[in-house]
This record gives sequence, C-alpha cells and structure tokens, in this order.
Amino acid sequence: MTSKNKTSQPDNTPAAEDTSSDQKTLDAQATQTAETADTAGEKTDELEEVTDPIAADMAAADEDYIMEIVSPIFPSLDEDGEEDETHSASDESSPENDADSTTDLEKIVNDAALTQDLSAVEARLKELEESTHEHAEAEATEASVKNAADASNATSDDDATSIKDVADTFSSYLRSRRRALFRFVRRYSLLSGILALLSLALLSAVIVFFIRVSNVPSTDTVIADARIRVEAPAWTPGEYDADESLLLTGIEVVSRTRSTTAISSDAAQFGATGYANSVVRLTYTGNAIAATKMTKLGYANTQGWNAIGDEESQSVTYQATSGVSTTKVLDAIGDVLAKLDEKNPNEAISYGSQFSDATFTVLDAGFDREQQTCWVRMSGVSPTFFGSLTCEITASFTFDASTGTWALDTANPSAGLKYDYGGLVGTWKGTFVSCEASSGSPCYAGRTNPLTLTVSAAGFSRDQLMLTATAGGVVHNHGALNTSYRWYPGDTEFKNASVSLATSGTIGEQIQVSGTVDVTNANLDAHSASSTALATAQKPQLKVTFDIANRSVVAQLVSTYTENGQTVTFTDTYQLSKE
Repeated sequence: MTSKNKTSQPDNTPAAEDTSSDQKTLDAQATQTAETADTAGEKTDELEEVTDPIAADMAAADEDYIMEIVSPIFPSLDEDGEEDETHSASDESSPENDADSTTDLEKIVNDAALTQDLSAVEARLKELEESTHEHAEAEATEASVKNAADASNATSDDDATSIKDVADTFSSYLRSRRRALFRFVRRYSLLSGILALLSLALLSAVIVFFIRVSNVPSTDTVIADARIRVEAPAWTPGEYDADESLLLTGIEVVSRTRSTTAISSDAAQFGATGYANSVVRLTYTGNAIAATKMTKLGYANTQGWNAIGDEESQSVTYQATSGVSTTKVLDAIGDVLAKLDEKNPNEAISYGSQFSDATFTVLDAGFDREQQTCWVRMSGVSPTFFGSLTCEITASFTFDASTGTWALDTANPSAGLKYDYGGLVGTWKGTFVSCEASSGSPCYAGRTNPLTLTVSAAGFSRDQLMLTATAGGVVHNHGALNTSYRWYPGDTEFKNASVSLATSGTIGEQIQVSGTVDVTNANLDAHSASSTALATAQKPQLKVTFDIANRSVVAQLVSTYTENGQTVTFTDTYQLSKE
C-alpha cells in the first residue's frame, strides 16, 4: 500500500499545478485590466488638466478635505462610491469562486491519491467538465433571453433610456464642475471670502433699503390728515353758472414716498429720523360741477409720522355734471343778443335794440357730458305799440375745465321773426296837421272834422300786413280855390266808410299800409253840391305809416276832384293816436 501511494503521487501533481497555473493566469489578466483602467483614468485626468486651466490649477487641492465639506451637500457621491465598491466586490468574487473550485479539485486528487482510485478521479473530472459545460450553456441561454426581452422593450424604454442618459451626463458634468469649484475655493480662499462678504453686504443693503422705503405713513393717516389740512378749491361761479358750494366727497392716496428733506425748508423738524411725502387726489362736487384737486402733504418721523408744513397744491381740474343755469342765461340775455348781432350784421332788425325790453322764456335745453357742451333754446317776445314781435334764439355754451365755468360760444336764430299786430286793432283818432293842394289854396275843412280810423282786424301773411277798418272824415269834392277856406261848398263829411289797408314792400322800422276808402255806402253829409255839370269825384285814398322807431302813426287822406277839365288834389295829414 505504501509503494502504491508513492507511485500515484507524481501522476496527480502535474494536474494540480496546471490548475494553479490557470488561476495565476486569471489573476494576471484581472491585474492587467485594473492597471489598464487606472492608466485610462490617469490619462483622462491629464486631458482634463490640459483642456481645463482652472481644473489644472486646482489639481493640487486636497480631495479629502473638499469631500468632507461637499459630502453633506451631494450625498449621492458616496452612494456612487459604494456602488463602485459593490461592483468591485462582485468582480472579486469570481476569483474566489475559482479558488473554491480549485480547492475542491485538489481535495479530490488527494482523496484519489490516498485511495489509489484513478478511475474515480477521472470520473469526477468528467463530472466537473460536464457541469461547467451545462453552466456555460445556461448562461448563454439566459443572455439570449435577456437580449430578446431588451429588444422587445426597446420602444417602450427608449424615452426612459434617453432621460437616464441625459441625467447621467449632467450628473457627471456637475461632479466635474464641483471638483473644479472646490479646488478653486481651496486655492483662492481669500478671494472667495471677500466675494462672500461683499455679497452679504450687498444683500444687507438691499434689505435695509426696502425696509426704509416701506416705512411711510399709513393710508389711514394720510386720509385723516387730508380731511383736515387740504382746502377746497377757490371756485367762483361764472356768468352762466349757478351759485353753489363745493363739498368734499372723496379722498384717494395716490403715492407715499420717502424723502431726504422736508416738504419745505421751514417745515424741517429737529430730531426727525426721516421725511415722507404723500400725493392725494380729492374730489369735490356740487349740483352742476365736480372738481378734482391733486395736492402733496409732508410728514416727519419723530417717534411716529407727524404732519408738517402746508399742502402743495399741484393742480385743480373741473368737470361739468349738468348744463348752464338757464336763469343765469336769461339774466345775461343782452350778451346773447349782442353775439347774435355779431353773426348777422346785415339783418334789417337789430336784435339788441328790438328785443332789449323783450320777455324771454326757455323752450328747451340740452347737455353733452362727454363733450362738455350745452345749448339753450329761448323765445323772446318784444311788446310794441302795434302788438308784439317774437324771436327764437339758440345759444351754445362750452365748459372751461381750468376755471370751471361756462362760456357763450355761438347764438343763432332758430326760427324767423313772428309779428303780432293785435295792437293795431282799435280806434285811432286823428289830429289835423296840414292840408296841401296840388293847385290853388288849401282847404281846412278837415280841421273841424278830423279823420277817424277804426281797425277791426289785422292779419299778417307772406310778409304782408293787411288791416280791415272803417273810416270817417271829410273829402274835398270841389275844384281849386283862389284862397283858403275853413269850409267850402263841395266838402263832404263821411262816416263808417269801409277801407282795406295793405303793406307794400318790406316791413322794417316803418310799416306803411294804404288803400281806398269806399264811400259808396257811407253816410254822407254834403253841405252844398257843385254846380258844374262836368265835375267828378274819385274815391279818396288813405295811407297810414306806423313808425316803429318813433312810436308814431301818421295818416294821409287824399281827395281828387276834376272840374272843367282841371284836376286838383287835396292831401290832408293827420296824427293818429289810439283811444
């Protein structure tokens, strides 16, 4: 038995040595791979130092010192290290497994040497070979299945893979920038400290600035102060504005700002820690007008914000809320008539003189709030001795926002003049003025029997005045006289003779009407008749002139008589007055 054991040992020793050599080969390859990786890493760092000057300058920084500072900020970096260690451990597990396999093989050989059972050794080697082959086939199958699964899920995982790649790239960039930053901070620590201090000082200054800016009087304080200190606008109503008062109806704080100085030099306060100004918008309203006032108020911070100085009025604007006062317009009708005459200088009638004593009433009025304009339509009735004259005028006004008053813009007649001749109706008695004869001497029979005119109706149509009346007087039905007579045969007295009088031409400051006196049916009283057979008398003519300017009425009664082929005309003039 002893010789057999010694003989079998040389046969098994080479096999063990071969196994050991395989293990050494694997270890050598692993070592070479690691060295290659380290060499690649060193080359990468060298490239980084060449391409990045800042990183090259920081290359001497202590990585451990920086990692102690940064690890709490970037905990993922330690996790990456742990993962690397885990992978390394996994990688190292392979040689251990190989060593275990080798140990098992040595044990089998030793057992075979002790028992001298070479067949068992062969059988065991064959079993190990088959087991290794099966293990390789299983791994190949598993790899193929995994690749097939990855290929089937390539479409669904494409986006996730892309995001993961971007995240890994960005994370790697951040780690490299972090290391460069820490190296820079370590190398230029003084400069970094100065920059940090400057940043802190700037931040503090900004915070203090905003604190000081925000420290201003409250809105409630400003409003309460404005109610007491701000005066209402000094508004005076104009010629066409109603007399009213403006009352405070609204206060709005526009701004509150800090100031380095007081609102005025005499308003400075001893011991004040700051000053502030506030711009306030105040609204005042009346019945027909609203005013907006912008003013500035000053404050000093002396253990709290206190009002200082006087208000600084910046602007006052007005807005009309209704039109002009129609009562004021009627009171100033003279200005409206003057404006009307300025626009119509060629009119036959002067509105200013004709309607100076007229009675005006408001017919209508309108107001445009957006345009700040208004208009008033009025009617004026001027009494005359012959009746009345009526006009319609439309006056337009515009509002002045700077003064808060209405101003007359234009005046126009809105309708033609209307005449009422009702004053001519009645009895007019004449006073003898004179008698003129076309030849010979005058006859004064009309002095004892003056003209009487009774107007029963007066009508105006198409610029023509027509009067319907009856007349009484004396008509001269005789020839020329060699001398004047108080009464001459042929003078005929008439009463209730019908007469129609009408105007001819334009009615102006004088109204002239004329017509024929129909004595056919009149009551005649002839004291004597003419003895000449060829004598004829024509119908007398009556002409009446109404002088509007002088407020007088003059009538002329014309008698025409032809005797022995000689025609003579007697014109009796009378001054009429209404009973």
